[in-house]
Amino acid sequence: MIGIIVGAGRIGFNLAQRMSEKHDITLIEKDKERCEYVSDMIDCYTIHGTGTNTTLLEDADISKADFFVAATANDEVNLLSSVYAKDHGVEKVVSRLNNLENTDIFKKLHIPFINPENSAKRYITRNIIRPTAQNLVSVGKGDAEIIEVVVRNKNLLFTPIYQIENNTDKFKIITIYSGDEEIIPTEETELDYEDSIVILVKRQYLKEVRELFTKK
Repeated sequence: MIGIIVGAGRIGFNLAQRMSEKHDITLIEKDKERCEYVSDMIDCYTIHGTGTNTTLLEDADISKADFFVAATANDEVNLLSSVYAKDHGVEKVVSRLNNLENTDIFKKLHIPFINPENSAKRYITRNIIRPTAQNLVSVGKGDAEIIEVVVRNKNLLFTPIYQIENNTDKFKIITIYSGDEEIIPTEETELDYEDSIVILVKRQYLKEVRELFTKK
């Protein structure tokens, strides 16, 4: 599949990093230094510029894209670029919505959106079944992040989550996507190869935890 992602912040970067393993990704970023950093870190085509530059979008072959993600911190950029993508026949378009006051305009223009703050709250609320996750850190104070990784460490396969977490205070697995199934895990839930898992992790352990699940 061919995809275009606008914005190389945490959301755009993580998405591009994951998707570029199996898909042809073009990442558009307005900050030149960030753009150069992404180019060195991810195997994808990077373009320095803004998502509202229609000439740039055409140069990125937007009409050939299978999906388009607008992930910047600017709702106007996300909205305009998403509308442009839809007008050029991109079937799957998703936008980041930063300010909930802009919800109506996104809905009126039929732009699917995700609000990061609401998504984080929803993950926590839905997972009261695992109250230890709430004791891990205070997300509101910025001590932790919610990340999504694909399980590729075969040593973790078919191992109950309570053994993987091993009473650690570094991270908690809060959601598992196995194929088309969304799983709210219990302590006995086991991981399978290439399951996509959502993890609440202390910021200082981000690299360590990501490597734990992805190393081959």
